[in-house]
Amino acid sequence: MILLPSEELTVRYDTIALRELAASEWARWREIQLEAPQLSSPYFCPEFARCVADVRDDSRVCVLERDAQIVGFFPYQRKRLGVGGPIGGVVSDYHGLVAAADLGCDTGKMLERCRLLAWEFDHVPVEQSAFARHHRVLAPSPTIDVSKGFDAYLEQLRRTGSSRLQQLRRKARKLEREVGPLRFEAHTDDPLVVRRVLQWKSEQCRRTGASDFFDEHPCTRSLVTRIAATQSEHFRGVVSALWAGDELVAAHLGMCSHRALHWWFPVYNRAFGRYSPGALLLLRVVEHAAKSGLTLVDLGKGDDAYKSIFANTEAMLAEGYVASHSLVSRIRDARDKTHRLIRTAAAPLRPAWRSVRRWMRPEPVPAPAT
Repeated sequence: MILLPSEELTVRYDTIALRELAASEWARWREIQLEAPQLSSPYFCPEFARCVADVRDDSRVCVLERDAQIVGFFPYQRKRLGVGGPIGGVVSDYHGLVAAADLGCDTGKMLERCRLLAWEFDHVPVEQSAFARHHRVLAPSPTIDVSKGFDAYLEQLRRTGSSRLQQLRRKARKLEREVGPLRFEAHTDDPLVVRRVLQWKSEQCRRTGASDFFDEHPCTRSLVTRIAATQSEHFRGVVSALWAGDELVAAHLGMCSHRALHWWFPVYNRAFGRYSPGALLLLRVVEHAAKSGLTLVDLGKGDDAYKSIFANTEAMLAEGYVASHSLVSRIRDARDKTHRLIRTAAAPLRPAWRSVRRWMRPEPVPAPAT
């Protein structure tokens, strides 16, 4: 153990793999997470970390102690050149310390114990004071507060003057008339639905020129399928489906904790796009979440138009990096400034580049008939 005098914390300085945590340490992780409201996201659940550790060998954790009592965990992944990132990598929508929000911690010394030159983050809750001085950008994650019930949420939408609800009701009736009766499954273990989510999400990425993390990061596919199959008291994967007759018109793969559901990978059948099946599914998921005792549906960081329509609250997330030495910080600042200049200069070329990327991508292989 090493004493950090300024914070009176001792940090376990031997880096250990996440899978090496003892049962008592996983139990302590659970206690801390349940006690801290800002850790209600399923990303902070020990089950999420264990699923990541099962598919990635670079998952590590630093354990923080005070007076021989564990007061926090810092999970991370090792990347190249001594740089670390959040566990879960590109699909991590929340990360940081699993600890009380006001826990004092010398982040530079913590990184030294982790043998990291820097740790990069883009979804750290602003409440985590340990990282406050390392913030570079702040952005909201739109959320839906259903703590007062689903009916109260709908009434709130009506009071804002939104006509979206009436439009969706009309589209739902039309979808039933023209295709078949609607059937909602809050969670299904049907492997067909999981395959469709992965297939349609990859196709969406190819159409838009976005990075297809299921294709470019093979571990991600294994991770989300493992999470979908995880069902425990405080954490579970959620695979929701909306059917019109025999047609799967929309689906969603996400996860939820004791309090919050994270809206993660929503997809819809483009053949039925005129009926807005994705929005219809979202409302069903929100309704079920409220009736199940959850209080929050987190839509994830991003400026998608539907999020501004349905969200009634938001969580603020920070992006930045922590460096173990001032020289590393200065080098990183210079690199970031150079990247910003390049992005600004290249902005007019982005539409053409996205078109080239779409043209260069191979056509997706059709899913086998089922």
